[in-house]
Amino acid sequence: MTPDELPTILPLYPLPAPLLLPGTVVPIAADEPRYRSLVEDALAGDCYVGILQPREDGGDGEPALYSVGCAGLLEPGRPENEDEFLVGGVIRFRIVEELPPVHGYRRARVEYQEFLEDPQLIEEGLEFTALRELARRQVEPINPEFDFSILDGMAGTEVATALAHNCAFSPAERQALMEAPSLREIQDLLLLLMSGPGPLPSFDRPPLPVC
Repeated sequence: MTPDELPTILPLYPLPAPLLLPGTVVPIAADEPRYRSLVEDALAGDCYVGILQPREDGGDGEPALYSVGCAGLLEPGRPENEDEFLVGGVIRFRIVEELPPVHGYRRARVEYQEFLEDPQLIEEGLEFTALRELARRQVEPINPEFDFSILDGMAGTEVATALAHNCAFSPAERQALMEAPSLREIQDLLLLLMSGPGPLPSFDRPPLPVC
C-alpha cells in the first residue's frame, strides 16, 4: 500500500476504548449530531475515518487527542441499532495538523509513512502465539465450554486488543501499543506491560462485541 492510495485528510472520532489496531474491528456510536454527520459524510465518500484516543476523559471542550491513531473503513453495525457503526482498522497514521471542523466533527491532515508495512503484516498474519496461550489460560478455568476455535480464528492484533481491553491500562500505556514501531512488536510490549504491578487480566470487564 502506498500513501497515494490513502486519504490525506481524515474525519476524527475520539474513542477511549477499545483500541483500534490494524486488523481489528471496533464499534462506534453516532449518538451526537456531529458524529451522525461524520458517518454520513464518510459513507458518502471513501468510508475512511480516523480513530484516536483522547488524552483525558470528559471535561469541558474538546479533549486533547494523541497524535497517532488508526485509519479504518466504516460500515453499518447491527440493524437493530441505527446509531452503531463498525470501523475496521487498516493502517496507523500520525496527525500533521488539525484542520477546521466540518459539520461539527474534527478533521486532520495525516501521514502514513511510518506505518506503511501495517497492511502487509496483517495480510501475512501475526501469530502472537504467547498472547493466544495467555488468553487460553485465563479463559479456560472460568469458562471451560468456551469455543477456542474463535480465538484461533482471530487476527493477532484482535487478540492483543482483547487482552488490552481487559487490563487496567492507562491511556498512555494503551497508546504505547498504538505507537509500536512495528505491529510485530505489540506482543512483546503487551506482555511487558502485563508483567508490571497488578494482577493479570481477570476478564471481568464486558467482552468486546463480536463483529
